[in-house]
Formats: sequence, C-alpha cells, structure tokens
Amino acid sequence: MRLADPKYCADLVDFLAQTVGDLNPVFARIERNSFSDWSNIEAALTRNLDDSLPEGRDFLRGYAWVTVCPQELAIRLGGPETLAASGTFHRVVPLRQGGVLLQASEALAGYTDHVVERVFAALAPVLPEGQPHPDPAHPDLRFVLRDAADAR
Repeated sequence: MRLADPKYCADLVDFLAQTVGDLNPVFARIERNSFSDWSNIEAALTRNLDDSLPEGRDFLRGYAWVTVCPQELAIRLGGPETLAASGTFHRVVPLRQGGVLLQASEALAGYTDHVVERVFAALAPVLPEGQPHPDPAHPDLRFVLRDAADAR
C-alpha cells in the first residue's frame, strides 16, 4: 500500500513543498479521501468558505497529515524552529516567504488518532474556535472533537 510507503509519502510532501516553496500560501493540505474545498475544521464547524477564506491569515483553516501554515500564523506558533523542536511533527519545512509545511507522520498510514490529537494540540492556538461536529457529508475527515479555544 503506497500510503504506508515512506518514500512515496516523502515524494508527495516534496512535491507540495516545491509547489508552494516560493509562496506564503494561506493554506494547503494533504489528507486521505478529502477532495473538497472545505477543510476538516471548516466542515466540522460548518464554516462558510466566504468567511473562512478571508480569515485564513487570522485562523488556520484546518489541519491534516500535511498542513501548510501561512507566515502570520507560523509566527504566532513560535516559528519553524519551535515547531520542529516541539517533537509534534515528523517534518517541518520552512517556506522561503515565511510560511511552514508541517508533516505529521512519516507516512499517511501513520496519521493515527494519537497523531491527530498531537497536531490539534500544537495548532490549537491558531485554529478557529467552536465545537466541531461530525459531518455526514464528509465522513472521512479527521479531527479532534474539542473546541480549539479550550485547548489553548
């Protein structure tokens, strides 16, 4: 299975890192079985994209196996060095314009509930507040069923 193959997964992450490397993107992600414009948190909070897109430099739009965080939010999280030193992420890639790419586990198959919880805890300071709820329209989205405001 390719989702358990570290080389295949590293190639996916490297491709994304090259694609956004010269930018400071508001948000990007790699998730399993999620091809919607809505991120996991946007779906779980039933946030309107007309609201969450313009707020993307104030609140992180979501978190996933690989999450790209804009510079403004990376600074609030302590920057790439602090994120790397936290031990939360398998890999932290600073982007040239100040954003950061965060890879949660070596392979997508290793993005377990325990890892999801660690990523949520690390990113809670910049996630939107609100109590998330599972969305039947997006059953494959992975997220923690806690308000980020309570984890800050």
